[in-house]
Amino acid sequence: MRKRNSRIGIDGSDRIPGEIGCLDTIRLPATLISDAGNHCQVWRQGGVFVKDGQRVDGDLVIKIFREPCMFGEARLYAREYRRLRDALGSMIPDTVFACTQIDGQDSVIAVSHTVSAWFNIANPHNESDAIPLLRMLHSTREELRDFIQAAHRWRDTDDPKVIDLYGVDNLVLDRGYRLKYMDSFGVFFHESLLHILAEVDYDLKAKIDLSLWRLRYLEHLLAEADKPGTIY
Repeated sequence: MRKRNSRIGIDGSDRIPGEIGCLDTIRLPATLISDAGNHCQVWRQGGVFVKDGQRVDGDLVIKIFREPCMFGEARLYAREYRRLRDALGSMIPDTVFACTQIDGQDSVIAVSHTVSAWFNIANPHNESDAIPLLRMLHSTREELRDFIQAAHRWRDTDDPKVIDLYGVDNLVLDRGYRLKYMDSFGVFFHESLLHILAEVDYDLKAKIDLSLWRLRYLEHLLAEADKPGTIY
């Protein structure tokens, strides 16, 4: 795995390290906001940068794939993202995938508009706050209902797919109380892989099991929020 340390740009602010073919990282101010994901580092580009000689204000999330990634694999990630976007609309942030070279190797990045995450709806530790919040927010409750129904549709196929709820903060409310799903790379776990491999992939099984457990928790939240006459 390539080691990617932060570096200082020409104006003294943080920069994405290394060479990325489609980004002028020297002139692009960015801050590392997550290094915990399986697939990528997440950087936030905020502030002023220079484009074609003009100063431009920006606020983007740039996800840098950790490993070399060939075009076919990158196309699969983009196709799975479009599956989410087609089903869930604005719950899925607008994202552009770009096949490029990172430190001289073929790879991929994903660039999205920044979402200001406010509340982790899939964290059971937040249950006592989540239920009354959902009761007050009818549109958010309906978004959650749509999300759960879509998750079941993806699983109830010949190639069952489990949406990734294993990732930290994958499903959140933004500051406008709208539901947002934040993942971009590898958004589904394929259950069929548990049965066709010679040996059980226990890491994959753990991720699927936790994602399904969190999906059941979301169903519990929705059922409780739907109950009439409950006072909090």
